[in-house]
Amino acid sequence: MTFAISSVIQKSIEVKQLIYNSETIIASIQEIIEIVTDAFRCDKKVLFCGNGGSAADAQHLAAELSGKFNFDRKPLFAEALHVNSSYLTAVANDYSYEEVFSRLIEAKGRPGDILVALSTSGKSKNILHAIDTANRIGLITIELSGDTCEEMEQMCKYTIKVPSHDTARIQECHIMIGHIICQAVERNLFSTKKPAVFLNRDGVINKKMPEGDYVKNAEEFVFLPGSFQALKSLIEKDYLVIVVTNQQCVARGIIDENQLHDIHKRMNERIQSNGGRIDAIYVCPHDISDNCICRKPKTGLFLKAIEDFNHNGIEIDIDRSFMISDSEKDIAAGKAVGLKTIMVGNDPLPGTPSAKNLLEAVQSIVFQ
Repeated sequence: MTFAISSVIQKSIEVKQLIYNSETIIASIQEIIEIVTDAFRCDKKVLFCGNGGSAADAQHLAAELSGKFNFDRKPLFAEALHVNSSYLTAVANDYSYEEVFSRLIEAKGRPGDILVALSTSGKSKNILHAIDTANRIGLITIELSGDTCEEMEQMCKYTIKVPSHDTARIQECHIMIGHIICQAVERNLFSTKKPAVFLNRDGVINKKMPEGDYVKNAEEFVFLPGSFQALKSLIEKDYLVIVVTNQQCVARGIIDENQLHDIHKRMNERIQSNGGRIDAIYVCPHDISDNCICRKPKTGLFLKAIEDFNHNGIEIDIDRSFMISDSEKDIAAGKAVGLKTIMVGNDPLPGTPSAKNLLEAVQSIVFQ
């Protein structure tokens, strides 16, 4: 039984890997993202249709657009055409099942609207009739199918064909592709683009402890001169402020995560009481020997921050963002992500702008 489960998972991975490696499919997904984004910007709607599992997928994806995907925003006009059971059974009975989608498209569709037709076989007559009606009215037709859907492919303006004959694997990939499209469309239409300043903690915001020692409580957390003014200036200029800090003292048992959380809670309270704000704190708690992906100079903390803010409707503008640190390793991590960098302290780094402290670094940013 374990082997059978693993085999199914492996087959699903293999199909997704084929999609990942296909420049054609990736380009088609990107093109459709732009088409759907432009349609919504022009106050058009997106209609979905499918049978069976594909009907469930159509309803799922319509809900992602008409409700929300990652963050709160205005609803979008997206609808799955099978959800009115009274209509569906009446038309199937009085006309034929082949007409259930096409008649709704004729009623609801307008030139410039989009029809997304989902099918694993590409042979369902009600789907083909729907596409034909949509084309006649002037809708933009998009195909999500398997790899043996020649007739459907010829009828649709844009196509994505999952490279598989297996119905279950095809439908799994339809949802993955649909989620990618919904997430990107939501981001394109509603996300806010903002610059960020990433900060190392010790030696930048607060006084660094002697070599081998760590800040173990709020009483040992001593703010460096100018830190409050610097952080207030960043907020006033509408920069996100994100702390990224290595704290292997957690892995070594010197303090636990609750103690670290308390230090950061009280740090932020002091900063807020002085007119500033820390928008997020990302910590690597691992020992240097753990070879984790988050310990700087690796970029895991930065990438997690970018992903988290993106999920909340804020796109970090990398080209306008900075990393400020007193550590060469941190500067290397910032550069690897594409950030501008400023080295603070008494040890300048060749090829990197430098400042005496956080306040001077921030002034060089906000007054540039």
